[in-house]
Amino acid sequence: MEQSKERNLAMISHLGGLVPVPWVPLIVPLMVWILAGDESSFVNKQAREAMNFQLSISIYWSLCFFLIFTIIGIPIAVVAFGVFIITNIVCSLKGAVRTSKGLEYLYPMNLRLIH
Repeated sequence: MEQSKERNLAMISHLGGLVPVPWVPLIVPLMVWILAGDESSFVNKQAREAMNFQLSISIYWSLCFFLIFTIIGIPIAVVAFGVFIITNIVCSLKGAVRTSKGLEYLYPMNLRLIH
């Protein structure tokens, strides 16, 4: 696969996290991984990394959602939602920029669920 195409596909998988529509941040890297993961190890690794991060963020948001049902958890959940939203935006942009330069990006706070 052509190097610029690899970079673009890897970048798209990271930028999927910026779409504020439910499930799209998970679907975009999954589709990149399924369609181009076999052709390039760089795309394979970066799409898996983006998908793992979006799965991690989904798990963290679910935990925050359950915290809302406790009195003391409401302020913690509100702050945590904000932190996770900002982290998602910053990390997705950082991943897209690094992969556009051909560099690998590993997300912080990432649960590596898909290998």
